[in-house]
Amino acid sequence: MKSVSKTRTYLAAVILLASLLFSPVLLAQGMPTNQVWLLPLVNDVPGAPKLISQATRYNNQPHFSADSRVVYFTAEQEDGQTDVWSYDIASERRSAISHSPESEFSPTPMPGLNAVSVIRVEADQRQRLWSINTDDGEATLLMPDVGPVGYHAWISEDTAALFILGDVMTLHRSKRGKGPSVQMAENIGRTLRRHPATGEALYVDKNVEPWWIAAMDFNSRDSTRVMPLFPGVEDFEVDSAGRFWTGSGSKIYRSHSQNSQWGLLMDLNEYGLDNISRLAVSPDGAWLAIVVSP
Repeated sequence: MKSVSKTRTYLAAVILLASLLFSPVLLAQGMPTNQVWLLPLVNDVPGAPKLISQATRYNNQPHFSADSRVVYFTAEQEDGQTDVWSYDIASERRSAISHSPESEFSPTPMPGLNAVSVIRVEADQRQRLWSINTDDGEATLLMPDVGPVGYHAWISEDTAALFILGDVMTLHRSKRGKGPSVQMAENIGRTLRRHPATGEALYVDKNVEPWWIAAMDFNSRDSTRVMPLFPGVEDFEVDSAGRFWTGSGSKIYRSHSQNSQWGLLMDLNEYGLDNISRLAVSPDGAWLAIVVSP
């Protein structure tokens, strides 16, 4: 009986570690070095990249403010904790939005509010969706009954698409306030977006090879595969015109009209940049933020 108890404890520890590895929460020792770079878009063509995050440690998950003036991103601190930082494009000033005892990830501007929603790793290791006021840093729990949340995107002012951690990663629909979420799809990738024209939830369908960008109407639950991704890629962006962006290696791609195929926009090899993952396009179409792993 004693050996069985030890075995169960060991298995529980393994399961917990596996869930952490799939989430944005990484142990400080295992957190990769990522950098956030900003590129101007001139006639839809990316220009020379500029480093806007710290050069070392973990910097990731960029999102633009609604007015396209600020880039929010996750930044690892010296003690291994992650906080939300902002980069003001005009002044080139970088500053912290949060300095909480907990770690926050995936800062995402909330529709109609001076706030970003974040995944907060709470003291008991729960991962739930919170908001942080960008003026005073005040934090508010948004969905107390929903978790563990890995990633998210706002589909409307009160409804979010959520990446829920589990044995299989699932897409959920959830509203602000108390109450459970509703599962909509399973075996999905980490990128979630809202389609600017249709209001559909965009996600990565991993049930096919290669993986596809898929669109789901949360009302009808109808899902359509829209655009195939490059092998092993699960990061994409959609701009205000409904075009998709992605990266593979050192190359940046954007979809052609009708989202029928990818077109190469730029190779960052000449700047010594490679391993592109997440991307964000500003609402005004003037800027592109990318994450690379040096």
